[in-house]
Amino acid sequence: MPGRILPIQAHSSIDGDRVAPVPAQTFSATASTRARPPTIWKRLQAPETWNAVQGVDEVFDPQFDDGKLVGFKFHSTAAGRKYIGTATPGPREREKSLQWEIATSELKGWIRVELEPDGTATTIHVTMHVESVSFMASLGFPLITGAIASGFQETADQFARDLDAHESE
Repeated sequence: MPGRILPIQAHSSIDGDRVAPVPAQTFSATASTRARPPTIWKRLQAPETWNAVQGVDEVFDPQFDDGKLVGFKFHSTAAGRKYIGTATPGPREREKSLQWEIATSELKGWIRVELEPDGTATTIHVTMHVESVSFMASLGFPLITGAIASGFQETADQFARDLDAHESE
């Protein structure tokens, strides 16, 4: 099933007595792999896995707790500017789903990975939601979301291909 890009939605952000529309967009991709959830879960605990997320240039300063990745920082480049972002844990259920809350000076949101085993394959559902954090950030929002959209499904497909190649070794 090809990835979906949901239309840009504006919602309100209260700033004092003013309410301003803040653009938001959600991206969705689905891929399938022969890898089983324990293998995929292990890969999701590796900081280098998150380097492949569309819009992330580099993951650094990973934080671990008892072998589990519990946070990291990342660099992103948009419109010629480099930004530093953070990823902190959101809801997660071992070997089934995990979510990272993400934030930069321009955007906030989340990325969620859900694993659905089915016979000899596992379907990987990836959803990313981003929203602008300010009026000025809203001006560059179409460029940022365009960059994310341009390779979101391909990123999920490549992750699945990498898992399949690892399974074949």
